[in-house]
Amino acid sequence: MNLKSGTFRMVYEETLFAFGKLLLLYITIPLFLLWLFIGYFFNLGEDVIAAISGPTYFFILLFAINGFKTIFPVAIGMGSTRINLLKTFYVVGLASVLLITFILNVFQWILLTLYERWNVAAHILHPATFLNREYTFLSYYLIDFMLGIFAFSFAFLFFTIYYRLGFKKSVIWLMVLVIIGTLLNYSGLIDFSIWEWLVTQHFHDMVIFSFVNTISLIALFITYPIMRNAPLTAKSKKD
Repeated sequence: MNLKSGTFRMVYEETLFAFGKLLLLYITIPLFLLWLFIGYFFNLGEDVIAAISGPTYFFILLFAINGFKTIFPVAIGMGSTRINLLKTFYVVGLASVLLITFILNVFQWILLTLYERWNVAAHILHPATFLNREYTFLSYYLIDFMLGIFAFSFAFLFFTIYYRLGFKKSVIWLMVLVIIGTLLNYSGLIDFSIWEWLVTQHFHDMVIFSFVNTISLIALFITYPIMRNAPLTAKSKKD
């Protein structure tokens, strides 16, 4: 087994355990079967919301932080380079989000289809419902995929900043940015009302999809220069 295939195998096994075993077998499938059982045997009203997507978002966040943290010292100790590990983590992480959100939407489609046949009035919990979007498999899947990429990228970015700077410096830099942003806003040097204009525009879904994915990927790839020469241990809390 060479260096690249060994690193890939290590990241793949960790991903398979987190998403395949823990998330799908132990959480999502039991939740899916539970809501099918409740929907078939109980008279659910419109006020009931079936929720099976929450754990998926939580595990994407968890894997972006804890997955890399677990693999990093082991992979480097077994001869992998930081650059090789980062590239592998990006590829496997993005592919995992693509696949796990697709499987989630298959379950959601089955749940909605059976509820419709059984005349169950309950709804499913999904971010698209807050935007009043009509259900289609593709539109719901693209929203889940978009938010999954967003969660994975920014969670990993915040983790790498915390890893390199430590808790104290991370908080200090966060407050510096907040203070600078506040001063720029109220001094009139930067007009943040452009964000209000953006949210009031009814852009096409693909425009929003492309925009969110682009800033997510930029956030993810910013982690490359941050972590390519990172030490094996993170800064302590006092650091």
